[in-house]
Amino acid sequence: MNRVFVLGNATIDVVMNSARLPSPGETLLAEGIVRCAGGKGLNHAPSAAIAGAVCVFAAPIGRDSEGAYLRDTIAGYPAVSANWIAMPYPTDYSSIWVAGSGENMIMSSARCAHALTPSQARAALADLAEGDALLVQGNLTAETTLEALGLARARAATTLLNTAPLAWDMRPCLALCDVAIANAVECSLIVGSAGAAALRAAGAGTALVTLGAEGASVAEATGIAHVSAPRVAAIDTAGAGDVFAGGVAALLVAGRSISFAAQAAVHAA
Repeated sequence: MNRVFVLGNATIDVVMNSARLPSPGETLLAEGIVRCAGGKGLNHAPSAAIAGAVCVFAAPIGRDSEGAYLRDTIAGYPAVSANWIAMPYPTDYSSIWVAGSGENMIMSSARCAHALTPSQARAALADLAEGDALLVQGNLTAETTLEALGLARARAATTLLNTAPLAWDMRPCLALCDVAIANAVECSLIVGSAGAAALRAAGAGTALVTLGAEGASVAEATGIAHVSAPRVAAIDTAGAGDVFAGGVAALLVAGRSISFAAQAAVHAA
């Protein structure tokens, strides 16, 4: 069976809820707080597994109790095989604020994630083979991400890049991507336009641009299509893009078309 390899970050998330998001300089009292496992990489892996894929997840974490907590969390997903890379830094954290409307703001640390070297990435992907897929995102350094994408291309694996968080220039990665996944803001910052066609023209084989409540747009060699999202009452939008990316990766390695994968992933997100 072909597998989805996820190379990315893992964090301890501290999620606080309030009726609205604070304005600059304002202090709000949270209505609730939750501490849980998170990070884009860690979110991608279970999302791919829930969508039916056998997943190999590699991420850097600290040698601390927070890292142990993340290990225990992933152990609850039998379809995910974790390759933890111990770092001499504290496990990364994310602070997530969620408004009553479901909108969110997120700030993450990245010292552990940025410490992952290209050689460590190659070692973590030692079993990556033809027919597998590699999903990466923006929490690692540009050098490490490019190394991983290049390795996957050389081994005839499908390459997927989720451009969030946009911490460095993603344009050099696009030519190594079979599928690039961005939201409209990221797409505009990367290529100067919010359209999926512009992202594909910059080098990606296929471009998917997520549009929140409006669904997603898909640009591939055969043309451009729009995928509508079902109408829902939003509770919390944090992680929706991660669910989308993980679902797309899982369905592609299962042999589904990009249009089917995009539609199913929109509904899952």
